[in-house]
Amino acid sequence: MPDRLKGYLPGSLDTTSARVIFLLLAGSVAASLLSIAASQALLVLAAIGASAFLRPQPGRFSNLRPVLLPLMLFFLWTVVAALASSDVPLGLTIIKKFFIFLILLLVPLAAKGAGRIAWICRTVFVAATLSSVVGLIQFIRNPERDLLHRISGFMGQWMTFSGLLMLALVALAAYCACSDWRGRRWLIPAGAVMFAAIYLSQTRSAVLGVIAGVFVVLLLQRPRATLVLLILVPALYLVSPARIQQRFRGGWHADDPNTRNRIELVETSLRLIGDNPWFGVGPKNVAIEAPRYRGSSDYPDWMYQHMHNNLLQIAAERGIPGLLLWMWLMIRMAWDAWLLFARSRQDASSREALMAATAALGCWAALVVSGLFEYNFGDSEVLALFLFFMAAPYAFQGRAIAGTPGQTWPERQTLSQP
Repeated sequence: MPDRLKGYLPGSLDTTSARVIFLLLAGSVAASLLSIAASQALLVLAAIGASAFLRPQPGRFSNLRPVLLPLMLFFLWTVVAALASSDVPLGLTIIKKFFIFLILLLVPLAAKGAGRIAWICRTVFVAATLSSVVGLIQFIRNPERDLLHRISGFMGQWMTFSGLLMLALVALAAYCACSDWRGRRWLIPAGAVMFAAIYLSQTRSAVLGVIAGVFVVLLLQRPRATLVLLILVPALYLVSPARIQQRFRGGWHADDPNTRNRIELVETSLRLIGDNPWFGVGPKNVAIEAPRYRGSSDYPDWMYQHMHNNLLQIAAERGIPGLLLWMWLMIRMAWDAWLLFARSRQDASSREALMAATAALGCWAALVVSGLFEYNFGDSEVLALFLFFMAAPYAFQGRAIAGTPGQTWPERQTLSQP
């Protein structure tokens, strides 16, 4: 590898194979904002390279054991639900999505080392900014877009576009809150561009997710700044154009067409879950089965393709036990991130670990809140980026969590290092 390229990479990468695998992983994560095909291809190559050239140190994955148990049980129950469904072949196609969870293993293996997580985060910010710029150009070309033709950047759907930018923006807020961002002033306009793209996409769930995620970041790092956020949010609404005000205000009115759609989906999903409490109707089968539980014939069949809610969709697909396993998995990842946050905030030399933990907790809050109005956990692009941010704390844990007080180790460096 050319020395010039090495100079741009984290100094903790000491072999060519480690650098290549790291770049493949970073490329996969960043490409989730640009192309899911490229992202998954790079993920496969990173996994092959890691299995061939990287040898895990003893205990490297020991800190992952608590999260692997609910993950494996969730996978197992998903397969059982698919086998119990009316269309087994269709239900089993969900298995293809399992490999995205390799990110949980690859990040602690390939991104454990000083500066690596921060480096990947910066590549994500660059990709998110590029995607945002494309979305803004789309808006400028046609500012009168209706809700079925909203800006989408490189994505095929505005929900995916805004969900990805939501996670990137929350992580950027954590990055700035935990580091001396003045050396990287481009992060501030990058964040502004990301928010503008989310805002102009008129995706209410993503806006709520950003507010929740940034609120958590500020609460953890700059508690007084939460008051500023609480003032800025209503102020932004008041200065917004009437059309956008109506879009966000409509969510509180039952007579709004989009709100009525969501109420119908909630009622439909509750009837479906009540009839199939143990195994649901199987992954990928909700679109087929849900119309039988509809409460009105006023809506087209395609509206029932999913329930626009993580909790309801997972319960509808996998039953209440599947939902409980998913909740266990989510809570465990958040708890592990909190453990790292609690340890690293007491050590001024572990700013990168603190950033990773803060970003994970903020992104977790963003996904959970936005997931009350959209099935974002089922979106491959959003899931890939979310798993990276949730896996990042595991690149620091182990000695960071279980080590003796005052112990130093290579990962405890500042974010400003290469």
